[in-house]
Amino acid sequence: MAAGGSYCLGDRYGYHRLFVLGSRSAPALARRHGSAVLTVSALVLAGTALALAPLIGTAAGRWAALPVLAPGGAAFGSFAASVFALALARVDGSAAGSVSGLLPTAQQLGGSIGVAAAGLVYFAPAAGPGAAFRHAMIYEAAVFAVTALISLRMRDRNRPAAPRADAARAAGTLGTPGT
Repeated sequence: MAAGGSYCLGDRYGYHRLFVLGSRSAPALARRHGSAVLTVSALVLAGTALALAPLIGTAAGRWAALPVLAPGGAAFGSFAASVFALALARVDGSAAGSVSGLLPTAQQLGGSIGVAAAGLVYFAPAAGPGAAFRHAMIYEAAVFAVTALISLRMRDRNRPAAPRADAARAAGTLGTPGT
């Protein structure tokens, strides 16, 4: 088994399957619940990080991590699959190309800064590798909690609703399709 045992177990025993399940269900969840999908997913990921923190370095840690990683996989899948669609939901059509190009750039920049910050937390003075990992997991939980708070700002803008053209058609201000 490779280093980082609990993650290897998670991949070996289903984390990636639940990631796929979460990402496959994300479009339906986003249509029904809007940006609440992001909020709930981020909170589940924060809980996953906090639940993993005390398990690392314990005798039962690897096996005890499996039920913790399961909802984390589903939450990560649903978050990753719906974040761009929800962020672009209310962008004006003329700006959609620019914004859709900016989002992956922002994701890469945020990921780079996040990995660097997590590395700083991990390599800060600690009693050992287990303590360092716990510190990093607490940092991750804080990042996901802040993400959940930020996603609340999207709530009013991304309420599950009919697309603009359909809403306008329903209001009688737009002709029928093809006219």
